[in-house]
Amino acid sequence: MRTISGTNLASVAAALAVAVSAATIGCSSDREPQELTALSAGALISQKWAQDELNHFRISFHSDTLVECGVKNDLWKLAEISDRGYTWTAYRLTEKGSKVLFAIDLKESGKGHAITLRGPYRFDVTRITPGSDPDSRNVEFHWEIDWNKAPDELKTCIPKFELSGSEIALFKLSGRNWTFVSYSNPEDAPAPPASAALEKLP
Repeated sequence: MRTISGTNLASVAAALAVAVSAATIGCSSDREPQELTALSAGALISQKWAQDELNHFRISFHSDTLVECGVKNDLWKLAEISDRGYTWTAYRLTEKGSKVLFAIDLKESGKGHAITLRGPYRFDVTRITPGSDPDSRNVEFHWEIDWNKAPDELKTCIPKFELSGSEIALFKLSGRNWTFVSYSNPEDAPAPPASAALEKLP
C-alpha cells in the first residue's frame, strides 16, 4: 500500500486548496454583480471627495456685502489680468482663498455672483434610477456644507442657506464593480417613470 508522508500530505492539501479557490473564483465570476445601493454609492462618492475629486460644486447668488467681506478676510483681491492683448481687472482668489474655494466669478453689481466650492460637505442619497444603458445608474443626492467643519471665513461671508444644492452622479458598471464617473445637471435630466426607481429613500 502506498502511503503519503507529512510533506506530501501538505502538498496535496495545498493543491486541493488552490483547486477549490479557483473553482470558487470561477463560480463567483458567473454571479450577477451586486446592485448599486445608497450605502455603496455614498461610500464611492465620499472616497472621491476625500481625494479632492468631483467635489467642486458651483453656487450662484446675490449679495451686496460678499466682495468686501472676501477682501477683508483675504479670500480674494482685485487683480489686473492680461490676455491676447487685452487687460482688465477682476477679483481673483488669494493663496488662502484657494484653500477654501475652487473658483470665483464676482460681480461689482452684487448680482449673480458665482462661486465654486471645495467642501467639506454632508449629503444624503435620495434616489437611484436606471441610466441610459443597462450598466449605468443615476444617483440623486442633496448636499450641503458641513457647517461645523467649514472654514470660518467661508461662514462669515456666505450665508449657510446658500451653501447647498442637488446633484445627479453617474455610475457605470466596470466588471463586477460600480464606478463613480461624473455628474449630470439635475435640470437637464429627464424625469424617470415612477416604476424605474431602483431605490428611493424617505
